[in-house]
Amino acid sequence: MSSISGEKNKIIRSALLGLLRTEYPGSLDLKVLSFSLDSLGFPMPEATLKAHLKYLSEKGLVKLAARKGYGFRFVYASLTARGWDLLDGNVTEDGVSIPKSHGFLEPGEGGDGASENGR
Repeated sequence: MSSISGEKNKIIRSALLGLLRTEYPGSLDLKVLSFSLDSLGFPMPEATLKAHLKYLSEKGLVKLAARKGYGFRFVYASLTARGWDLLDGNVTEDGVSIPKSHGFLEPGEGGDGASENGR
């Protein structure tokens, strides 16, 4: 694997953790994650997304669950406490690149249209 592709994988994994953080302690469906990554500029086949999630799961950063319903199998991912700690900088993981400002809303930020001035 080239260093460019290795670094891109780390950034994709960071983006996945950031997306899952927005739903903590809940989970997100694989299709929602795929659509969200595509919107962030990381389109990928479902198999590649599953590989990234499996990697993060093996590192203890996400939890994967599958549910069956209406003849379909749905895969969900959720952030673990260790994943949250990684995003906060309390632990490190060589396979995930967490920039200082990872571009996702922090808990309690934004979403209500209010500015820092309270307007």
